[in-house]
Amino acid sequence: MKRTIRYLIRIAGTLVCLLLLAWLGLAAYVELNKASILEKAKVAFSDRVGGDVQIGKLDISLFRHFPNITARLSAVSLRDSAWQQHHHDLLKASDVFISCNLFKSLFTRRVQLGEIDLEHGQVYFYTDSTGYSNTYLLRDRKSDKSAPSDNPADPPDIALTDIRWVLDRQDKHKIFDLGIRRLKCGIAKDNRLLRLDINTTIVVNSFTFNTEKGSFIKGRRLSGRFLVEYNTGSRIVQFNGVKLMVDDQLFVFTGRFFPTVSPDPFFLKIETNNILYRQATALLTPNIQQKLDQYDIDKPVSLVAQLDAGSADDPTPQVQVRLSLDNGSVLTPAGRFTAASFKGSFTNEWQHGQKREDENSGIRLSGFSGRLQDLPLRADSIVINNLRHPRMACDLHSHFGLEKLNDLTGSQTLQFTGGSGTMNLTYKGPLSENDTAGTVVNGRLDLDSAAITYLPYQFRLTNGKGRVLFKDQDLMIEQLGIRAGGTKIQVKGVAKNLVALLDRNAENVSMDLNLSAPRLDLEDLTALVGRPVAATEPRRSGNSVFGESFSRIDHLLKEGTIHVGLEATDLRFRKFTGAHAKADLVFDDHEIKLTRLTVAQGGGSLELKATLNRKGPGDDVPISLESHLSQVDLPRLFTSFNDFGQEAITSKNLKGRLTADVRLEGAMTTKAKMVGNSLKGTVDFTIMDGQLVDFAPMEKIKGFVKNKDLSEIRFAELNNQIDLDSTTLTIHRMEIRSTAFALYAEGIYDLKTGADMSLQIPLSNLSKKQDQDIPPDSRGNDSKAGLSVRLRAKTGSDGKVKITWDPFKKALKKGKNR
Repeated sequence: MKRTIRYLIRIAGTLVCLLLLAWLGLAAYVELNKASILEKAKVAFSDRVGGDVQIGKLDISLFRHFPNITARLSAVSLRDSAWQQHHHDLLKASDVFISCNLFKSLFTRRVQLGEIDLEHGQVYFYTDSTGYSNTYLLRDRKSDKSAPSDNPADPPDIALTDIRWVLDRQDKHKIFDLGIRRLKCGIAKDNRLLRLDINTTIVVNSFTFNTEKGSFIKGRRLSGRFLVEYNTGSRIVQFNGVKLMVDDQLFVFTGRFFPTVSPDPFFLKIETNNILYRQATALLTPNIQQKLDQYDIDKPVSLVAQLDAGSADDPTPQVQVRLSLDNGSVLTPAGRFTAASFKGSFTNEWQHGQKREDENSGIRLSGFSGRLQDLPLRADSIVINNLRHPRMACDLHSHFGLEKLNDLTGSQTLQFTGGSGTMNLTYKGPLSENDTAGTVVNGRLDLDSAAITYLPYQFRLTNGKGRVLFKDQDLMIEQLGIRAGGTKIQVKGVAKNLVALLDRNAENVSMDLNLSAPRLDLEDLTALVGRPVAATEPRRSGNSVFGESFSRIDHLLKEGTIHVGLEATDLRFRKFTGAHAKADLVFDDHEIKLTRLTVAQGGGSLELKATLNRKGPGDDVPISLESHLSQVDLPRLFTSFNDFGQEAITSKNLKGRLTADVRLEGAMTTKAKMVGNSLKGTVDFTIMDGQLVDFAPMEKIKGFVKNKDLSEIRFAELNNQIDLDSTTLTIHRMEIRSTAFALYAEGIYDLKTGADMSLQIPLSNLSKKQDQDIPPDSRGNDSKAGLSVRLRAKTGSDGKVKITWDPFKKALKKGKNR
């Protein structure tokens, strides 16, 4: 046994010595003949590839791949025949190390390469716009296809150090440029399948599928060890579940590439977990990154990206990205959403078969929930497409406290102080403030216990309950019950093209409201007739998501045109009461135009037109009005208007019905009270069935009209015109023909100093007896009085009316001098 072992050791030692001698002999031969070997190698290589081969020198390295023998080629370059045009060496390296596996070569009786190392250079595969490529140099022009291939040589391992690898396809507008810091590739062959075991660190200079769009993962470092398979028969490169570090983030890659098929189809799937959103978008092309960077997510997400370049019509690969988020914060052009959860996807081929570009790119969010400035929102689907001019389509659902709308809108006209809202809307419109494309909103907003303050006039509405509908561009108040002070109001109306204000299109925007109330107290609306109140502090800030859009609605509410129709079964204003009131108003800028008001008052009616200017100088509000009164009860009218601010004749002294046309101008306080000394205008009136009851001045002239009961006087029809200027009433000549007497009166009545009237009493009163129940017919204000007595009724310094003789008509002369 020991002898056998000794023989085996001797045989093994002999073989090792023989191999060592052969290794030394081969090394010595190469060293002694390296010049001729180098020249032969250059000629042989040039003949096989047909290019210009340059090799600086040849050295033998005995220990680089010991026990293999390694040839070191320095300053190696390989150029194609068109190099003078494009100046790209297919191969350029400072050093090329080619090792020969001595033992395997002896056993197989053919040269077996062990490893090829390239250091400090570049490999540049170039194709110009015409389709010419320098890669023809890689084809073996003198391969012996008839030679047996039962035992082909095993492919050598590859090692690259500091090598720039470029695939430049100008005909396809593609360029892939990798800076390989190190790469070790072990190659194992199984029939037609080559398995590449790669361990590498690479910096991506460019990974561009379309030079117009830019590069993916530009400037990123890739490192890791992975397996790639290449089928020499089908020419397919594929890998599955490859783990690579991109910078410091772990990615998993799966892909299939078809390098010999035109137009270079491939499929690539990329997966990663716990990656920041901006870190992920930085891996995309600049144009896609720019669009997606309008958004941001504050916490890591899981992401799956898929690139599919299978279309012959579009060189840009189809990009699909999927991600999911749970309870994160999302920044969008519409604002920041907090507590957001959703599943999202992106594609650059929104319409299948259309060109892959920004206009055909889109984002879809499903199962969205979150809060926008503390406003809870839910959406089954949110779609954003056309990333060049982004448009959003979504359904929105929310139940919220109305106060939350204040910060969201930043409105300076409306402030919500209570109540809740339930919103169910669909929205289609632009995301950009500068985009003027149409916005469409449909759905409804239900209000409950709403409390709103109209800030310019501090007008408060409470207990609002009802529904607001959105239909395309319009907002419609379907039904809304609300309270202003003690008045309950039902509101219906439509704001045409109101939604258009969200995208700066103010054309044809109008608002029409219809208000109805069983009992309307105008005292509850007096805040609207005052001056606008300056805001104590601006409410809008940069945090108001819809501040810019809502500012245009603010402008409409403050200075736009709003039409209001009003109906009230019973109408009240202080002491005035009426029934079946109907009114049409126009709020235009700071002006209120009452184009029509009709109200029944007793057995008569009142019609009114008025204009109120709330923006003029001073504290008071200018007003002009025209009114027509028909068969209005006189005592009730005087009571309603507090005897018009005078005490000479009151509601207790009057009976009858008044028909009048009133034209006045004046001023009103912010409390809706007429300003003293401000009124100016005329009153044309007719009094039917008039009576004076217990009127003190009549008792004063009793001495001039003997045997007449003046405590209750019935009048014939009275017609006249009264001019009002400040506090002075000018009464034109007026026939007063009554059951007691006939007289003509004219003069002035000053609301401050009292009356100064001229009374013409025909002497016929002394001879004729009048029916105390039926007044005689009126002859007219310009009729002749005949022989008369002239009296003057003037209020004295004690405030009492005194009757004196006035044969020289001093009262009339004084009135004319005023």
